[in-house]
Amino acid sequence: MQGSSTSYASLTARGLVPNRWDIIAFPLVFGLLLLAAKGARETLAPLSALKEPVISLDPINLPEYALRTTLRMLAAMVASLVFTVTYGTLAAKSRRAELVLVPLLDILQSVPVLGYISFTVVFFMSLFPGRVAGAEAAAIFAIFTSQAWNMTFSFYQSLRTVPRDLEEAAHSFCFSAWQRFWRLEAPFAMPGLVWNMMMSMSGGWFFVVASEAITVGDRTITLPGIGAYLAQATAEKNLAAVGWVVLTMTAVIILYDQLMFRPLVAWADKFRFEQTSAQTVALDDRRSLVHRRSGRSRLRSVEDHRLCRRRGRLGRCP
Repeated sequence: MQGSSTSYASLTARGLVPNRWDIIAFPLVFGLLLLAAKGARETLAPLSALKEPVISLDPINLPEYALRTTLRMLAAMVASLVFTVTYGTLAAKSRRAELVLVPLLDILQSVPVLGYISFTVVFFMSLFPGRVAGAEAAAIFAIFTSQAWNMTFSFYQSLRTVPRDLEEAAHSFCFSAWQRFWRLEAPFAMPGLVWNMMMSMSGGWFFVVASEAITVGDRTITLPGIGAYLAQATAEKNLAAVGWVVLTMTAVIILYDQLMFRPLVAWADKFRFEQTSAQTVALDDRRSLVHRRSGRSRLRSVEDHRLCRRRGRLGRCP
Protein backbone atom coordinates (compact mmCIF):
# COMPACT_ATOMS: atom_id res chain seq x y z
CA MET A 1 0.00 0.00 0.00
CA GLN A 2 2.81 2.35 0.83
CA GLY A 3 4.45 1.62 -2.52
CA SER A 4 1.20 2.33 -4.38
CA SER A 5 0.77 5.62 -2.50
CA THR A 6 4.34 6.58 -3.33
CA SER A 7 3.85 5.78 -7.04
CA TYR A 8 0.59 7.75 -7.16
CA ALA A 9 2.22 10.73 -5.46
CA SER A 10 5.12 10.54 -7.93
CA LEU A 11 2.76 10.49 -10.92
CA THR A 12 0.76 13.37 -9.47
CA ALA A 13 3.89 15.43 -8.91
CA ARG A 14 4.95 14.82 -12.51
CA GLY A 15 1.50 15.93 -13.75
CA LEU A 16 0.60 12.52 -15.23
CA VAL A 17 -2.60 12.05 -13.23
CA PRO A 18 -5.55 13.91 -14.77
CA ASN A 19 -7.48 16.31 -12.57
CA ARG A 20 -11.16 17.27 -12.75
CA TRP A 21 -10.56 19.82 -15.51
CA ASP A 22 -8.95 17.11 -17.67
CA ILE A 23 -12.00 14.90 -17.12
CA ILE A 24 -14.16 17.72 -18.51
CA ALA A 25 -11.79 18.64 -21.35
CA PHE A 26 -11.25 15.15 -22.80
CA PRO A 27 -14.94 14.38 -23.55
CA LEU A 28 -15.38 17.87 -24.98
CA VAL A 29 -12.46 17.49 -27.38
CA PHE A 30 -13.49 13.94 -28.30
CA GLY A 31 -17.07 15.05 -28.94
CA LEU A 32 -15.93 17.89 -31.21
CA LEU A 33 -13.72 15.51 -33.19
CA LEU A 34 -16.58 13.02 -33.50
CA LEU A 35 -18.97 15.69 -34.78
CA ALA A 36 -16.37 16.92 -37.26
CA ALA A 37 -15.83 13.36 -38.54
CA LYS A 38 -19.59 12.90 -38.94
CA GLY A 39 -19.91 16.12 -40.92
CA ALA A 40 -16.93 15.24 -43.13
CA ARG A 41 -18.43 11.81 -43.88
CA GLU A 42 -21.69 13.36 -45.01
CA THR A 43 -19.86 15.58 -47.53
CA LEU A 44 -18.70 12.44 -49.39
CA ALA A 45 -22.25 11.19 -49.92
CA PRO A 46 -23.72 11.12 -53.46
CA LEU A 47 -25.90 13.99 -54.65
CA SER A 48 -28.90 11.68 -54.57
CA ALA A 49 -28.65 11.82 -50.77
CA LEU A 50 -29.95 15.41 -50.93
CA LYS A 51 -33.54 14.36 -51.32
CA GLU A 52 -36.45 16.79 -51.40
CA PRO A 53 -37.29 18.41 -49.14
CA VAL A 54 -33.69 18.91 -48.01
CA ILE A 55 -34.54 21.37 -45.25
CA SER A 56 -37.01 20.58 -42.49
CA LEU A 57 -38.18 23.43 -40.28
CA ASP A 58 -38.41 21.13 -37.27
CA PRO A 59 -36.16 22.80 -34.62
CA ILE A 60 -34.77 19.39 -33.65
CA ASN A 61 -32.71 19.46 -36.88
CA LEU A 62 -31.06 22.79 -36.09
CA PRO A 63 -28.05 21.33 -34.17
CA GLU A 64 -27.11 19.23 -37.20
CA TYR A 65 -27.59 22.18 -39.56
CA ALA A 66 -25.47 24.34 -37.24
CA LEU A 67 -22.73 21.70 -37.31
CA ARG A 68 -22.68 21.62 -41.12
CA THR A 69 -22.53 25.42 -41.40
CA THR A 70 -19.84 25.64 -38.72
CA LEU A 71 -17.65 23.09 -40.51
CA ARG A 72 -18.00 25.03 -43.78
CA MET A 73 -16.98 28.27 -42.12
CA LEU A 74 -14.03 26.65 -40.37
CA ALA A 75 -12.86 25.06 -43.62
CA ALA A 76 -13.14 28.45 -45.34
CA MET A 77 -11.15 30.04 -42.49
CA VAL A 78 -8.35 27.47 -42.85
CA ALA A 79 -8.23 28.07 -46.61
CA SER A 80 -8.19 31.82 -45.98
CA LEU A 81 -5.24 31.49 -43.60
CA VAL A 82 -3.24 29.47 -46.13
CA PHE A 83 -4.04 31.99 -48.85
CA THR A 84 -3.24 34.93 -46.56
CA VAL A 85 0.19 33.69 -45.52
CA THR A 86 1.17 32.69 -49.07
CA TYR A 87 -0.23 35.63 -51.00
CA GLY A 88 0.54 38.31 -48.41
CA THR A 89 4.13 37.16 -47.92
CA LEU A 90 4.83 37.05 -51.65
CA ALA A 91 3.37 40.53 -52.15
CA ALA A 92 5.36 41.96 -49.23
CA LYS A 93 8.69 40.32 -50.09
CA SER A 94 8.85 40.82 -53.85
CA ARG A 95 8.65 44.31 -55.33
CA ARG A 96 7.75 42.99 -58.78
CA ALA A 97 5.08 40.68 -57.39
CA GLU A 98 3.68 43.52 -55.31
CA LEU A 99 3.02 45.61 -58.42
CA VAL A 100 0.74 42.86 -59.72
CA LEU A 101 -0.64 41.11 -56.63
CA VAL A 102 -1.83 44.13 -54.64
CA PRO A 103 -3.95 45.66 -57.47
CA LEU A 104 -5.24 42.17 -58.29
CA LEU A 105 -6.26 41.66 -54.66
CA ASP A 106 -8.06 45.00 -54.74
CA ILE A 107 -9.98 43.86 -57.82
CA LEU A 108 -10.86 40.52 -56.24
CA GLN A 109 -12.15 42.32 -53.17
CA SER A 110 -14.46 44.48 -55.28
CA VAL A 111 -16.15 41.49 -56.95
CA PRO A 112 -19.41 40.52 -55.20
CA VAL A 113 -19.47 37.11 -53.55
CA LEU A 114 -22.37 35.99 -55.74
CA GLY A 115 -20.23 36.79 -58.77
CA TYR A 116 -17.75 34.08 -57.77
CA ILE A 117 -20.48 31.46 -57.31
CA SER A 118 -21.76 31.99 -60.84
CA PHE A 119 -18.57 30.82 -62.55
CA THR A 120 -16.91 28.56 -59.95
CA VAL A 121 -19.77 26.19 -59.14
CA VAL A 122 -19.35 24.26 -62.42
CA PHE A 123 -15.63 23.88 -61.75
CA PHE A 124 -16.12 22.46 -58.27
CA MET A 125 -18.98 20.21 -59.35
CA SER A 126 -16.75 18.76 -62.08
CA LEU A 127 -14.01 18.03 -59.53
CA PHE A 128 -16.41 15.79 -57.56
CA PRO A 129 -18.94 14.51 -60.11
CA GLY A 130 -22.08 13.14 -58.55
CA ARG A 131 -20.92 13.95 -55.00
CA VAL A 132 -22.11 16.36 -52.36
CA ALA A 133 -18.45 17.37 -51.94
CA GLY A 134 -18.65 19.43 -55.15
CA ALA A 135 -21.47 21.58 -53.84
CA GLU A 136 -19.78 21.76 -50.43
CA ALA A 137 -16.55 22.99 -52.05
CA ALA A 138 -18.48 25.67 -53.95
CA ALA A 139 -20.16 26.81 -50.73
CA ILE A 140 -16.83 26.87 -48.86
CA PHE A 141 -15.25 28.88 -51.68
CA ALA A 142 -18.08 31.42 -51.52
CA ILE A 143 -17.48 31.89 -47.78
CA PHE A 144 -13.73 32.00 -48.45
CA THR A 145 -14.16 34.99 -50.76
CA SER A 146 -15.89 36.87 -47.95
CA GLN A 147 -12.99 36.25 -45.56
CA ALA A 148 -9.67 36.02 -47.38
CA TRP A 149 -9.22 39.50 -48.90
CA ASN A 150 -9.52 41.39 -45.61
CA MET A 151 -7.12 39.03 -43.85
CA THR A 152 -4.59 39.19 -46.69
CA PHE A 153 -4.51 42.98 -46.72
CA SER A 154 -3.96 43.00 -42.95
CA PHE A 155 -1.11 40.48 -43.10
CA TYR A 156 0.54 42.23 -46.05
CA GLN A 157 0.36 45.62 -44.32
CA SER A 158 1.85 44.18 -41.12
CA LEU A 159 4.78 42.65 -42.99
CA ARG A 160 5.43 46.01 -44.66
CA THR A 161 5.45 47.94 -41.38
CA VAL A 162 7.80 45.89 -39.19
CA PRO A 163 9.69 48.42 -37.01
CA ARG A 164 13.24 49.12 -38.07
CA ASP A 165 14.72 48.37 -34.65
CA LEU A 166 13.24 44.87 -34.76
CA GLU A 167 14.72 44.37 -38.21
CA GLU A 168 18.12 45.44 -36.92
CA ALA A 169 17.80 43.03 -34.00
CA ALA A 170 17.01 40.16 -36.39
CA HIS A 171 20.03 41.13 -38.49
CA SER A 172 22.24 41.19 -35.37
CA PHE A 173 21.16 37.64 -34.51
CA CYS A 174 21.99 36.55 -38.10
CA PHE A 175 18.50 35.21 -38.75
CA SER A 176 17.95 33.39 -42.01
CA ALA A 177 15.00 34.39 -44.18
CA TRP A 178 12.96 31.53 -42.70
CA GLN A 179 13.88 32.43 -39.11
CA ARG A 180 13.19 36.10 -39.76
CA PHE A 181 9.70 35.29 -41.02
CA TRP A 182 8.67 32.90 -38.25
CA ARG A 183 10.40 34.61 -35.32
CA LEU A 184 9.86 38.26 -36.22
CA GLU A 185 7.45 39.04 -39.03
CA ALA A 186 4.73 36.42 -38.42
CA PRO A 187 4.53 37.12 -34.64
CA PHE A 188 4.47 40.88 -35.32
CA ALA A 189 1.55 40.42 -37.74
CA MET A 190 -0.34 37.96 -35.51
CA PRO A 191 -2.42 40.39 -33.34
CA GLY A 192 -3.78 42.22 -36.38
CA LEU A 193 -4.39 38.96 -38.24
CA VAL A 194 -6.37 37.45 -35.34
CA TRP A 195 -8.59 40.53 -35.06
CA ASN A 196 -9.20 40.47 -38.82
CA MET A 197 -10.05 36.77 -38.59
CA MET A 198 -12.81 37.70 -36.16
CA MET A 199 -14.12 40.39 -38.50
CA SER A 200 -13.92 38.08 -41.51
CA MET A 201 -15.76 35.30 -39.71
CA SER A 202 -18.52 37.77 -38.87
CA GLY A 203 -18.68 38.87 -42.50
CA GLY A 204 -19.03 35.26 -43.62
CA TRP A 205 -22.38 34.96 -41.85
CA PHE A 206 -23.91 37.41 -44.35
CA PHE A 207 -23.25 35.01 -47.24
CA VAL A 208 -24.22 31.73 -45.60
CA VAL A 209 -27.73 31.84 -47.10
CA ALA A 210 -26.44 32.38 -50.65
CA SER A 211 -23.63 29.82 -50.33
CA GLU A 212 -25.90 26.97 -49.20
CA ALA A 213 -28.16 27.13 -52.28
CA ILE A 214 -26.09 26.15 -55.34
CA THR A 215 -27.68 26.48 -58.78
CA VAL A 216 -26.40 24.19 -61.56
CA GLY A 217 -28.27 24.67 -64.82
CA ASP A 218 -31.96 24.32 -64.09
CA ARG A 219 -31.36 22.56 -60.77
CA THR A 220 -30.82 24.13 -57.36
CA ILE A 221 -28.83 22.09 -54.84
CA THR A 222 -29.69 23.06 -51.28
CA LEU A 223 -27.14 22.09 -48.65
CA PRO A 224 -28.33 21.44 -45.09
CA GLY A 225 -27.28 24.35 -42.90
CA ILE A 226 -28.38 27.36 -40.91
CA GLY A 227 -28.45 29.58 -43.99
CA ALA A 228 -30.69 27.20 -45.93
CA TYR A 229 -32.94 26.83 -42.87
CA LEU A 230 -33.26 30.61 -42.60
CA ALA A 231 -34.02 30.92 -46.32
CA GLN A 232 -36.71 28.22 -46.07
CA ALA A 233 -38.25 29.82 -42.98
CA THR A 234 -38.32 33.21 -44.69
CA ALA A 235 -39.89 31.76 -47.84
CA GLU A 236 -42.64 30.10 -45.79
CA LYS A 237 -43.02 33.21 -43.54
CA ASN A 238 -42.58 31.01 -40.48
CA LEU A 239 -41.73 33.47 -37.71
CA ALA A 240 -41.30 30.73 -35.11
CA ALA A 241 -38.65 29.04 -37.27
CA VAL A 242 -36.89 32.39 -37.77
CA GLY A 243 -36.81 32.82 -34.00
CA TRP A 244 -35.31 29.35 -33.53
CA VAL A 245 -32.60 29.98 -36.10
CA VAL A 246 -31.70 33.33 -34.51
CA LEU A 247 -31.27 31.59 -31.15
CA THR A 248 -29.14 28.88 -32.77
CA MET A 249 -26.92 31.38 -34.56
CA THR A 250 -26.45 33.28 -31.30
CA ALA A 251 -25.38 30.08 -29.54
CA VAL A 252 -22.95 29.20 -32.35
CA ILE A 253 -21.39 32.67 -32.28
CA ILE A 254 -20.96 32.47 -28.50
CA LEU A 255 -19.28 29.08 -28.83
CA TYR A 256 -16.99 30.47 -31.54
CA ASP A 257 -16.11 33.34 -29.24
CA GLN A 258 -15.43 31.21 -26.16
CA LEU A 259 -13.78 28.18 -27.77
CA MET A 260 -11.67 29.83 -30.47
CA PHE A 261 -11.43 33.60 -30.70
CA ARG A 262 -10.98 34.68 -27.08
CA PRO A 263 -8.18 32.15 -26.47
CA LEU A 264 -6.62 33.18 -29.80
CA VAL A 265 -6.71 36.87 -28.89
CA ALA A 266 -5.24 36.14 -25.46
CA TRP A 267 -2.46 34.12 -27.12
CA ALA A 268 -1.75 36.70 -29.85
CA ASP A 269 -1.67 39.56 -27.37
CA LYS A 270 1.75 38.46 -26.13
CA PHE A 271 3.15 39.28 -29.60
CA ARG A 272 1.81 42.83 -29.50
CA PHE A 273 4.56 45.40 -30.07
CA GLU A 274 4.11 48.69 -28.25
CA GLN A 275 6.67 51.43 -27.92
CA THR A 276 4.86 52.95 -24.92
CA SER A 277 3.44 51.21 -21.88
CA ALA A 278 -0.16 50.17 -22.44
CA GLN A 279 -2.71 51.39 -19.92
CA THR A 280 -5.26 48.68 -20.68
CA VAL A 281 -5.20 45.24 -22.22
CA ALA A 282 -7.20 44.85 -25.44
CA LEU A 283 -8.92 41.70 -24.24
CA ASP A 284 -8.23 40.20 -20.83
CA ASP A 285 -7.99 36.43 -21.09
CA ARG A 286 -9.75 36.16 -17.72
CA ARG A 287 -12.96 37.04 -19.56
CA SER A 288 -12.65 33.80 -21.53
CA LEU A 289 -14.28 31.03 -19.50
CA VAL A 290 -12.76 28.23 -21.61
CA HIS A 291 -9.30 29.80 -21.60
CA ARG A 292 -9.40 30.20 -17.83
CA ARG A 293 -10.61 26.65 -17.19
CA SER A 294 -8.19 25.08 -19.69
CA GLY A 295 -5.33 26.76 -17.83
CA ARG A 296 -6.17 24.54 -14.86
CA SER A 297 -5.85 21.38 -16.93
CA ARG A 298 -2.87 19.34 -15.75
CA LEU A 299 -2.15 18.16 -19.29
CA ARG A 300 -1.81 21.74 -20.52
CA SER A 301 0.41 22.72 -17.57
CA VAL A 302 2.72 19.77 -18.28
CA GLU A 303 2.97 20.73 -21.96
CA ASP A 304 3.73 24.36 -21.07
CA HIS A 305 6.42 23.19 -18.66
CA ARG A 306 8.02 20.98 -21.31
CA LEU A 307 7.90 23.80 -23.83
CA CYS A 308 9.72 26.10 -21.42
CA ARG A 309 12.40 23.47 -20.85
CA ARG A 310 12.81 22.96 -24.58
CA ARG A 311 13.37 26.67 -25.04
CA GLY A 312 15.85 26.83 -22.19
CA ARG A 313 13.75 29.20 -20.08
CA LEU A 314 12.88 26.90 -17.18
CA GLY A 315 13.82 29.54 -14.65
CA ARG A 316 11.06 31.84 -15.92
CA CYS A 317 8.30 29.24 -16.13
CA PRO A 318 5.29 29.95 -13.91
